[in-house]
Amino acid sequence: MLGLVVLMAAGCGGAVPLSGEGDPLVKVGAIISQTGVYAVLGDDMETAMRLYLDDHGGRLGGRPAELVVADDAGSPEEGQAQARRLIDDEGVDVITGLIASPVAESVVKAAGSTPVVIANAGADTLGGPNVFRVSYTNHDHGYAAGRYAAERYGKEGVVLMASDYSAGIETLRGFTEGYGAQPLKRILTPYGQVTDLEPYFAQIPPEAKLLYAFYAGGDAVEFLKGYQQHAASKVKLLACQNLADEDVLRAVGQDAEGITSVGMYSPALDDPDNTAFVTRWRAKTGRNPSAVALQSWDAMRLIDRGLAEKGGMAAVGELDGPRGAFRLDATHNPVQNWYVREYHNGVNRVVATMPPQKE
Repeated sequence: MLGLVVLMAAGCGGAVPLSGEGDPLVKVGAIISQTGVYAVLGDDMETAMRLYLDDHGGRLGGRPAELVVADDAGSPEEGQAQARRLIDDEGVDVITGLIASPVAESVVKAAGSTPVVIANAGADTLGGPNVFRVSYTNHDHGYAAGRYAAERYGKEGVVLMASDYSAGIETLRGFTEGYGAQPLKRILTPYGQVTDLEPYFAQIPPEAKLLYAFYAGGDAVEFLKGYQQHAASKVKLLACQNLADEDVLRAVGQDAEGITSVGMYSPALDDPDNTAFVTRWRAKTGRNPSAVALQSWDAMRLIDRGLAEKGGMAAVGELDGPRGAFRLDATHNPVQNWYVREYHNGVNRVVATMPPQKE
């Protein structure tokens, strides 16, 4: 039974579009983390996707749509198994979700010709004619922060710290390129395994002026607690988006006050689309939306628009929305604004906007 007709643009190097032909029911398979270190992010991801469907009458591209959710448990092997189950047993037409990069890499390999819309994972190597991303690449994430750090703090005295897996390593690499100078030191901590970070903070050289860090989910909470205890009096922190996302800030509380971060979204962005999105999200959840929530909303929006376009998702062009306008480049990755945010009184306030820059 054919859900979305998947067409390869033979000999043109084109993307695999989604077509509105075939079975009228669209089945969207969402692979998220319902358990494990990213479970809180998984909750935001599923809530945003269901909220999008509710707000659009349960339809995508004018067709009735169903969301089928699977738990990857933060495991690449489980993610791959769930992808095969969703495609072979559930008959999904497109896969989305995907929080962690290792999971996303395994799912893309298993998906074959089934389109994949990545709502969060940033691995630089992810891609292909039928792979689309609405978040960012790890490199671009770090590169934007590196640009800002060089302009704001100067090109000396920076230390880098991250969880030791692809997202952390690639983000630090991007930062170094955007910064334009080598760091004093790069400190990597075991992924998902460390609760006592004191020995790692002790490695920060006394001459350090700035610490740029990448952590997400439960690891981010542990990092911020450790930073306040062992390093806040010694070195200023510049955080990645994940480290200062709404889920982490809620868990950390007052210890997050004053944190500066660079990300592609803030609930405080002053535009009508964002005001409407934040109002709708607060009415549903009683709190501000995270960047993961926004990205998950936009993943559904891309699928929605792709089903309505003759050329599928590759033909969508520019998308307006809560983060501001963005478009997908030739590799199906976002070209978008980046925002410098400062966290005060429960809000990530935007203090500067960094337009896209050609490297």
